Amino acid sequence: MPPPEDETTAGFQGPPADGGMSIDRLAQAFAAMMGEPDPYASAGGGAEQLVEVDASPDLDQAGGEPAAEPAVCRVDPRSILEALLFVGLPGGEPLSSRRVARLMRGVRAVEIDALAAELAGQYAANGCPYEVVSKASGWLLRLRNEFRQFGAVLEAKTRRVRLDAAALDALAVVAWNQPVARSALAELGCDASPAVLRQLVRRGLLELVKPSGDAAAQADSEPAYQTTQKFLEVFQLRSLADLPDPHEPPR
Repeated sequence: MPPPEDETTAGFQGPPADGGMSIDRLAQAFAAMMGEPDPYASAGGGAEQLVEVDASPDLDQAGGEPAAEPAVCRVDPRSILEALLFVGLPGGEPLSSRRVARLMRGVRAVEIDALAAELAGQYAANGCPYEVVSKASGWLLRLRNEFRQFGAVLEAKTRRVRLDAAALDALAVVAWNQPVARSALAELGCDASPAVLRQLVRRGLLELVKPSGDAAAQADSEPAYQTTQKFLEVFQLRSLADLPDPHEPPR
């Protein structure tokens, strides 16, 4: 004869009653499996509570509201035009509507003009420190008059590069003989210290490159110095071909 049912086996772990499992007991069982409080439990709690739930707030969703998704910028003719105006052309040259229209499929130059005027009105209405203006045969994105002084100060600081005689000598030797290995600098008449060369590399005027070709196969091959794009910009050269002849007297 089976033993009588123990009270400790009562609940959702015990054998079902003759009438089956009630909705309340089913909800309690599901809550216990999911680690959540019983949605049908009484407010007083007590012995009927099946699991202990951490009541600390969810920091990922403070206030019970889902985290807001970041705004996504739509890629359309207006946003593309704004991006192109932001980058601009070298020397501050205006960006023509025809040139922009050729970069977009199915967009006419007259539509680019309308979009540029729309951007200009939006910037003015929002009180932005920059503006879109029509100049010559195109459009420019530039700082407003009251903010141009800050741009001039920043531009002057970024263009100012002070070099002593040793640094200029090292640049000249590398520019006319590049790429130049470290050990070859002295043979070419450059006595610049390692500190001077490191300074030129930090300033972006020189860079170290790995040897190529037969030199790369040698075990004792060492990196070589060569000039950079910034070197050309600082000395206002279009390419290394614009370097003067080193045998000609300076002009």
